[in-house]
Amino acid sequence: MKTKIFSKLIILSMLAMIVMAGCSGSKGSTGATGPQGPAGPTMPVIQSTNVYGLPALPGSSITAVVLAQSAQNLALTYSWSTSSGWGIKSGGTSPTVTIKAIGGYDATGYAMVTVSDTQSRSATGVVILNTLYGDWGSAAIIDAGSTGANNPQVSIDSAGNAIAVWGQSDGTNYRIYANRYVAGTGWGPATIIDAGSTGANNPQVSFDSAGNAIAVWDQSDGTNYRIYANRYVAGTGWGTAAIIDAGPNYAYLPQVSIDSAGNAIAVWKQWDGTHYRIYANRYVAGTVWGTAAIIDAGPNNANNPQVSFDSAGNAIAVWEQWDGTNYRIYANRYVAGTGWGTAAIIDAGPNNAYYPQVSFDSTGNAIAVWEQYDGTNYRIYANRYVAGTGWGTAAIIDAGPNNAYYPQVSFDSTGNAIAVWRQSDGTYYRIYANRYVAGTGWGTAAAIETNPNNANNPQVSFDSAGNAIAVWQQNDGTYYRIYANRYVAGTGWGVAAIIDAGPTGAYYPQVSFDSAGNAIAVWDQSDGTYNRIYANRFQ
Repeated sequence: MKTKIFSKLIILSMLAMIVMAGCSGSKGSTGATGPQGPAGPTMPVIQSTNVYGLPALPGSSITAVVLAQSAQNLALTYSWSTSSGWGIKSGGTSPTVTIKAIGGYDATGYAMVTVSDTQSRSATGVVILNTLYGDWGSAAIIDAGSTGANNPQVSIDSAGNAIAVWGQSDGTNYRIYANRYVAGTGWGPATIIDAGSTGANNPQVSFDSAGNAIAVWDQSDGTNYRIYANRYVAGTGWGTAAIIDAGPNYAYLPQVSIDSAGNAIAVWKQWDGTHYRIYANRYVAGTVWGTAAIIDAGPNNANNPQVSFDSAGNAIAVWEQWDGTNYRIYANRYVAGTGWGTAAIIDAGPNNAYYPQVSFDSTGNAIAVWEQYDGTNYRIYANRYVAGTGWGTAAIIDAGPNNAYYPQVSFDSTGNAIAVWRQSDGTYYRIYANRYVAGTGWGTAAAIETNPNNANNPQVSFDSAGNAIAVWQQNDGTYYRIYANRYVAGTGWGVAAIIDAGPTGAYYPQVSFDSAGNAIAVWDQSDGTYNRIYANRFQ
């Protein structure tokens, strides 16, 4: 993230004074003092300029004030102007002016004031303005060509490089493609990374701290859908895709997470001959994948697994599984050097619960979120895992009491978290967020957008400074578009803005931050003929 000065002031002023001295008497005698000459012309003096209020967001405003005077007490007039990206909202001819930000999130610029007196003498002051928030660029297609594409995912490494993966038709089948963003250079060409010419779906990707990545997906082996993985090695490229599942039955919906040492865990659901179960496999950095094993509570159907690593190489997987009466949320923890533990229910019970998500902080604590029926509506629940202690008690974190769905959660480096979800406000489905503060707990949920149309599929990601970006799709009255809003640590949420290539329909956004506060969002959007993969970068 570019560090911005809240309000940096540059004051340009000019002061000139000409003093007329009296004449002295002749040499050798003391003459009378001559009359004092008239005072020379004096320019107006700008004593200070100030900016009041929070850093401006697009569409909002801040106030600038100039303090000036004339030594001869002449009347002063004021004339304000602004650079591109800013405009005068009110007060353009007075010492106080309200300036509106009309540009993007990073509308850096200035306001200039000219102070003139009745003798046409003037001084000029300049105020440097900055919205502080960084800026989204222009959305661009990053896929392989003019065929249908969908379901993009993105991950960024600590140096600001990114990899996006997605499914795209090669003219016969959907294949898994990848494209890499190189910090300071841009996106490269898209390339196929899957196992062959058969149909492939549901890709996921994750980076390690050295710039290596692993992608996983499900793909037909000619008989069943299996789980495949491929590894990107920094400086070398993609390897060869290989099956990592328990075989030979159907397997779907893989997820993958990498720890800081380059070890990875993938989880997925797979048919065991009677039920769909949750399987996991671990990649050890520098070696190979291990043997897939069931990690669930058995023996009933399970679905929608998710997994996350902590910095010490421990992992937590969560999923939904039938307990004989309802679908419940289960969790299992992988301990580095030991292995998987025993799956246990972590939800609020006893009603149906779905779509869990999980995220770790840097000290080994985790938060899981999900949707669960409370007897009247579906609500958003959260439970926190404390390293060395275990899971706590599930609690509602939403805006209540209406239906809420599809939560997502992300941690920052100091143990704070943000969860986002969609929830009805009684008229529309809106995007809500709630923040967990380490040592304090959850706050109050609030909508983070004001668009009066339905919204869906929120995602959220943190940078290392505690700022977050949420993205989602929302109807603009004609199409679904991709919106983003940024949470600034110590300030709060800003104003939601469209970041897509518009004005066509856009869906399923994903977002990821790097350690410097830059982010990349990806989504699929119609180019007028096909759905394509677009990306936009925040910096």
